Amino acid sequence: MKGLIILANHFEDIEALGTIDLLRRAKITIDLVSIVDSNELTTQSGLKIEAEYLYQDIDLNDYDFLVIPGGKATFENNLSSLIVKNIVKYFNDKKQLIACICAAPMILGKYGYLNNLPYTCFPTCESEDFNGIYQQEKKVVVVNNYITSKAAGTTFEFSYEIIKYLLGETKAIEVLKNVYYL
Repeated sequence: MKGLIILANHFEDIEALGTIDLLRRAKITIDLVSIVDSNELTTQSGLKIEAEYLYQDIDLNDYDFLVIPGGKATFENNLSSLIVKNIVKYFNDKKQLIACICAAPMILGKYGYLNNLPYTCFPTCESEDFNGIYQQEKKVVVVNNYITSKAAGTTFEFSYEIIKYLLGETKAIEVLKNVYYL
């Protein structure tokens, strides 16, 4: 089991780093992949990090799932990025898991993947243009091969659902218990 998390400058710290940590605690391999021209990235809060790979240096065939954090990166880069559009299309065409949190579900909506499906996202990021069924009160929504989550404060629930989807509920509960979340 191997996934990738796509990162651009100003991604939301907790959504990305918390998810990476919890997935790795579940023994799920997740690679940090920069979709900009540098491995050196700055998070939304100004933390400097280094992505493990540049997008052009990976083969999407090596991956089983995709994670997209939100934050300013969604508006500054991801929504307009042909790279992001192609990555999401690749995983969607293969019916592989696509997990988006906060503003990132807007990417699924923009490209028509939420048609007639329930989803959640950061309040004010929902749109009638998505033709989806916005679940305002839900922290996380799992439908088909999509997981959408509301915001940074739902990172544990988001990660739980990813682990559950990939490895089952027993493993997901074990990870949350090991960090004393449950």
